[in-house]
Amino acid sequence: MSIKDRLTKFTKKFKLDSHHAIERFGLFFGVLSLAGLLVLTASGASAFVAGRAQLADTALWTPSFTTSKTQLKGSVDGVYTNQLKNKSLVMMHFDDQAKISYSASDYQAFLLGSNEQLRSEKLTTSGVSGSFYVFGSTGYVGVLLEAKQPFEQQVLNLTLRAKAELTFSQQQASGANNEDVVGDSSFAKFDQWRVFINPGATGTKSLATLDAANFDPTQAFYEVALKTKEDAARAALDAKLAEMRANLTQISSYTDDLATTKVDGLFLRPPTVPMIIAGDEISGHSASETKEKMSTLELNAKRVVRGGFNFGWRSGNVYDGYLDGIVPKGQSYIEFLQSKATETQGTNASDSNGINDIQWTLSNGKSLTQDYRTSDVTMRPLTTAMNNLSQAYQDYATNKAQYQGTLLLELLKLDIDLKDVRSNSTTNTDEGFLTTYR
Repeated sequence: MSIKDRLTKFTKKFKLDSHHAIERFGLFFGVLSLAGLLVLTASGASAFVAGRAQLADTALWTPSFTTSKTQLKGSVDGVYTNQLKNKSLVMMHFDDQAKISYSASDYQAFLLGSNEQLRSEKLTTSGVSGSFYVFGSTGYVGVLLEAKQPFEQQVLNLTLRAKAELTFSQQQASGANNEDVVGDSSFAKFDQWRVFINPGATGTKSLATLDAANFDPTQAFYEVALKTKEDAARAALDAKLAEMRANLTQISSYTDDLATTKVDGLFLRPPTVPMIIAGDEISGHSASETKEKMSTLELNAKRVVRGGFNFGWRSGNVYDGYLDGIVPKGQSYIEFLQSKATETQGTNASDSNGINDIQWTLSNGKSLTQDYRTSDVTMRPLTTAMNNLSQAYQDYATNKAQYQGTLLLELLKLDIDLKDVRSNSTTNTDEGFLTTYR
């Protein structure tokens, strides 16, 4: 049998000839369809697994919000839980705290279940109750959710309603139909905002006060809103101390240069150190100089800059407070801070702290600045020595003013915020605050 005959027989046997084109098309289409189905099935399974993983990990789905009527913008600071995962605090803050009500009774909430696409569904966690906290006049608010069991893995649709619209209409929303919140119609009627959270996720943050028998709003506010700011303020103070220590080293070095820098036998006598600098020392070691990587730098100052402060911030913290330890007896902290602000009135950035008044006297008793021309080339080595020391004085004085007058005040401002929360926080624990949909 010839090769041509064998090829013809093969094509007929496997229906590859022209008479079976339709059958071949059907077979190929079936194979392609099956392959496509397998790909789609695998993709769907992969997407499902990825979706479940995202649900398990993601505690906060909406990090920001805008109220529906007054258009106030805010952010969600985080979703916090206790160890048992049956308590969850949702902390939020408004960008403009002056335009919200500070009374917790002016708010109510609605809780629905949701899916990963943020479409409403029934709430799977049972026995959820809620309370609302307004943290003084700081602009921070919080919703505390408590369940009889650990929260299920489910995205929750938490809708908050402000019954007092302080921005324009002052409309009260009491007597509203709670069923409206399931849809979007209520957002046109009332001033509301919505956040999506998953308290059952692994991505929640722990909060010590949620494990205590009684929830402490002050401690919660400190841990959530102030602790990070406090850490940043302390780091800035530490960095400034290191810079000031370098300034003092420069001052010492440039002072020594005065005795060794001579022109035709003349040299500068060490000037009287400006009062704002005289006697100052930086003791301790920086973090890089200790095995524990803990800084122990401390300013030992003879004098405090105008409007500044001088207290041992390293051994204290904002939660325990600083003001109570530095305010004189018989004076309120408001009066104390006002008196400090008064000290700086009439001063400006050009205030030299006496540095510009330094007398630069030569070994022959003459003044370098008054008896010689600054452009005199022969006196340039002495002029350079004078300028170096003068600049070192100025740099230290500037940094000391920032340390005592600006950076320490930042810590005290955080202390004031916490005092506000301690004194003025309001709570709404009424049963009618939270409506759940199951």
